[in-house]
This record gives sequence, structure tokens and C-alpha cells, in this order.
Amino acid sequence: MKKIWIRVGTLALGIGLWGLALFFWQRTEKYAGCFNGYYDTPVVTPAQVQEFLEQADRQEMLPDITVWSRQEKQLVKGSVQVGVTAEVWSLFGSMEDFFAGRLSSGSYVWQEDDEGCMVSTALAQKLFGTDKIQGNSIEIEKNSYVVRGCIESKDLFAAVLADREKELEGLYLEYANKSEPGSSARKLMWQITGREPEGFWEGNLYSALARVLAALPIWILVLVWIKRGCGKLNNISNFSLRLFGKLFTAGIVCGLIFLGLWTTLRFSGDYLPAMWSDLGFFPELIEKKQNAFLAVCQFVLCPNDASMLGNLGNTAAAVLGTVLAEGIFLGDSRERES
Repeated sequence: MKKIWIRVGTLALGIGLWGLALFFWQRTEKYAGCFNGYYDTPVVTPAQVQEFLEQADRQEMLPDITVWSRQEKQLVKGSVQVGVTAEVWSLFGSMEDFFAGRLSSGSYVWQEDDEGCMVSTALAQKLFGTDKIQGNSIEIEKNSYVVRGCIESKDLFAAVLADREKELEGLYLEYANKSEPGSSARKLMWQITGREPEGFWEGNLYSALARVLAALPIWILVLVWIKRGCGKLNNISNFSLRLFGKLFTAGIVCGLIFLGLWTTLRFSGDYLPAMWSDLGFFPELIEKKQNAFLAVCQFVLCPNDASMLGNLGNTAAAVLGTVLAEGIFLGDSRERES
């Protein structure tokens, strides 16, 4: 009886952890069409971006573009003149895209609202003791702003609209197509700024990695069941029936595996070689992506990118726990059968 309860508990734990992995994967999937270019120095002004958009031939094909800059150790004061040192994000584009899904209260600042700003919930608590502060005035480096809303975050920061002639150092792109190749985003960044970014965040790569991890427990179960099912077919005494069963099972298995691989390994076209005979493509690709990840981690990540990286790590941790629970459960089942 005790062993049964242990098996039930192990199964419940595995299912719960897998559900958690799916939850974290879904949170990464929200940013699958997002790319971020990080530059060492300011490269473009809002006025230049606006001019580029106006002159573009096929504007409907362009992603949503937000240009940003981050300043450290800026003095922010509330109405009671309490001063707090915080980061300040200067943005041109959509604050709703840049802080997607993180609005705690109030509303996002719209593009023409030069007097509006947003603050993190942590900064709001520091300044006013609450995060319900929309309509309150704050001072950022001697400039007055009205708080429109709060962003859910433990970090101390404020966000304001950038002046049209201020040079900014980052480019955030959001495509409607979540399978948009990273090469397209890089090309667009070069067209806008005339430079390749020193750090490049590729949203659909990290969402795809999270998807592969989340699917891993299912693949393990499928492979175990295929192996055990094939073993049971060998016990059929009639040769014709045994052969038919194996062929029928093989057809179903191949179809399911193809469907599963197509669903799981849904990477962009950048991850396929021009010719399948190019054996060095994938090792070079892996090295290239590793170097790109190390390069972008030299920068302070934007909120969405940092959130995506955290959710990818949480997905991996939850999947590891699921696989361990799965291994214990399947191992115990095998002992009982033998």
C-alpha cells in the first residue's frame, strides 16, 4: 500500500512540474516575435527612425519598432521630495510593447504624452509607499512628469518618452510572425542604424528552446511506450498477424514522430542549411549562437528580455524535475512488470 501511494505521489509531482514547465514556456512564447539590438554607443535618434518609417516602401511589412536608451543612477523625487537613485528608460515607440504584460496599475504612456511617465512598482513603493500613484507628480533629474501607470518589477526604474533629437542606443522590434528569421531583424537594424548591433536578442530562438524542453517529458514517454509495445508484438504467435501489427504500428509511430518533430522543432529558416550535405552547418550554428548569447549578456537586458531568460531557466528547472519523477515512476513500473 505504501508503494502505491509513493507511485501516485511521484506521478502527481511529475504532472504538476510538467504543468509548471508549460506555464513558463507559454510566457516565453509571448515574446517569440521580438528581437532586440544592443549597441555600445548611441546610434539613432527618434527623428531618424520616423524618417525611415515614412520612406519605407512596404510599411505594412515592417515590425513595431521601439528605440530605447537606459541611464543609470538618475535622481528621482516624489511629491514629498524623497530622492531615490534609479534607472531611467527613454523610449520612442510603444511603451506597451516594451513593457508587454507587465502593467500593474494605471495605463501606458501614449506617444504624444511628453509630460507622462511610468515607474516600477518597486520605485513607487520607495517614493510613495504604494503603487497606486497614477496622477502623482515626480521629478527626474529636475524635469517634472506625471505618473500614468506602474510596471510590475522589483527593480527601481522610471520610463519617459525620448526627445526627438536624442540619440538612443537600442532597437526593439516586434513582428506579428513569431517565426520571423533573426537575419531579417538584423538586416532591418542595419538599415535603420547603419551598424550591426554588438548584442542581439533573438526571441524566437529562446522560445523554441523552451518549447523543446517542455516537450522532452512527452518524448521520453513515447519512446518508452514504443519500445515496450514492440516487445509485446513479438509475443504474437501468428507470423502474418505479427508482421501486420508491426507494420501498422510502425506507420502510426512514424506519422506521430513526424508530427511531433514538426510541432516541437519549429525554428526559423535561419536554422536550416542551404544544402543538407553541409555537415559543418550545425556545429558552426551552435557556436555562433553561443557567442551571440555571451555577447548580449554583457549588456543589462531590457525587461522583456530578462523576463524571457528567467522563464527559460524556470522551464529547464521544471522539466528536470519532471524527467526525474518520470524516471522513478517508469523504473518502478518496469520492476513490477518483471
